[in-house]
Amino acid sequence: MNVSFVKMHANGNDFVIVDNRSKNYKFNNVDILKLSNRNTGIGFDQLILLEKSVKRDIFMKIYNSDGNEARMCGNAGLCVASLLFASKNTSSISIETISSDINANLSKDGIVSISIQIPPQTFSKILTRKNIDTNSINFSKIHYALNSGILVNMGNAHIVFVVKNLEKQNLLKYGSKIEKNELFVDGINMEVVEIVNRGKLKVSFWERGAGLTLSCGSGILSAFYACYKNNLCDERAEVQISLGKVNVEINSSEIIMSTFPSVSYLGEFSHG
Repeated sequence: MNVSFVKMHANGNDFVIVDNRSKNYKFNNVDILKLSNRNTGIGFDQLILLEKSVKRDIFMKIYNSDGNEARMCGNAGLCVASLLFASKNTSSISIETISSDINANLSKDGIVSISIQIPPQTFSKILTRKNIDTNSINFSKIHYALNSGILVNMGNAHIVFVVKNLEKQNLLKYGSKIEKNELFVDGINMEVVEIVNRGKLKVSFWERGAGLTLSCGSGILSAFYACYKNNLCDERAEVQISLGKVNVEINSSEIIMSTFPSVSYLGEFSHG
């Protein structure tokens, strides 16, 4: 059978989005690995299946390019929200994921914003050891600059490192070593942050199950939140990434991200 899809990205973090609400497409790890191959498949960071939700406008099922299911993806939320805004006469929708509900809004100038409630910052289920200082995890044996990692729960697990110069950091050399470190039960996402000033951050990303990516929505939120809670940035900041910038702010227990998601193309692939 042929499966219709939309290819979208948010600042380079790219997705293949399939509307599964009236279908029952099933994809196993092998299927996803084939589709995600950028030479022989379509290529993407995550595969997104849109399904019916009982309590929200839609349920967003997320698979990383390695075939494993992900719990949360902020940039995918931006793209899915943009698709729904194009098909529904509304400027506000809600998206359900297996970890966090995402609320999305569309401004008059076309900017899409998503917001989530900041999850409890508890980490016992993601760590293999107890008595860990989750605000200062030392991985300097892997790389000298990774001496004070900050754990963040943003619906999925992240570790954030603040460095003096982002351009000197090569995540390809050590990203996988952090992601798959024995300290973490099921791997972890990683962000490396350079603080330009209290209102501007530069961030690079290593995603669990996808590797080096140009952007990561929950990674942007995690990097900002780690800096904010340690008084390294203000309650509003511009986050600079490889292909653009994202505005992030915190309002009490809610964290908000705004940018322009884009459609790359529409297509079909053979499945089954």
